[in-house]
Order: sequence, then structure tokens, then C-alpha cells
Amino acid sequence: MLGFRLLRLTNLLARPFFGRVAREHAISLNEWRTIVVLASQPGSAAQDVAAATGLHPMNVSRALAGLRRDGRIETARDPDNHRRTLLWLTTAGQKLFRKVAPSSEAQATRLLDALDAAELVALSAIVDKLSQRAEEIAADSG
Repeated sequence: MLGFRLLRLTNLLARPFFGRVAREHAISLNEWRTIVVLASQPGSAAQDVAAATGLHPMNVSRALAGLRRDGRIETARDPDNHRRTLLWLTTAGQKLFRKVAPSSEAQATRLLDALDAAELVALSAIVDKLSQRAEEIAADSG
């Protein structure tokens, strides 16, 4: 059951987050994922965050509510489409990103160090291909 093994890998990778980062910074995993997107794509809308993370829109909405409550994001109406709200990290959100991101990157590096260069290239292509297919399946499911 490869799908189950991929889910297990995702859960194992998230475990250090729950053990240390979540408690120390009072942040959920989905809030962190949202911060990562907004750090690299400031001015995104909630739909953009959902697309970038693969999270269900309701989970993004909850994450945004928590980040807003904690003063980690700010919002503004999209001047080109007043139905869309654009999102940015506040100074507090940026500070949290700069504090947590290095340990997150170190964990990813430590994991991927198990692969040689050719395996890493192959894995990257496979993940992209599977992500695209998963998006197609999700779109077909409604």
C-alpha cells in the first residue's frame, strides 16, 4: 500500500513540528503551512494557499482565522476583484517564519541526504507527477 506509506512518511515528517514547534510558538501545522506559502508568495488569496498546500479550503480558512487572531497575517481587498481578500505576513508572522524555517529546512535536508543526486532528481519528478495526478483526481471528485 504505497499510498499508506506516503501518508506515514508525511506524518513522520510532521512529528517534530508537533513535538516542539507547535508548543513553543502556539501554532498549528496548517497555520505553519500557510505561513510558508505567504512567505514565498505574499499577497496570495486563500484559494492560492489551498492550491499551494493541497489543504481543503475549510482547513485554510481555520488556519487563517488563527493566524489573524494571533496577529501573524494582515489582509486587504484585491483592488482588481473586490470579492477576493489578499494576505500578507505581518512583522510577527515574518519573524516566526525566519525563526522556524531553518529547522524545517534542516529536517528536509537530513531526510533527503539519504538519496544520491540521481535519486533526488527522480524523486522530484515523481512527486511532481503524482501531485499533478492527485490534483486531477481531486478536481474530478468535486
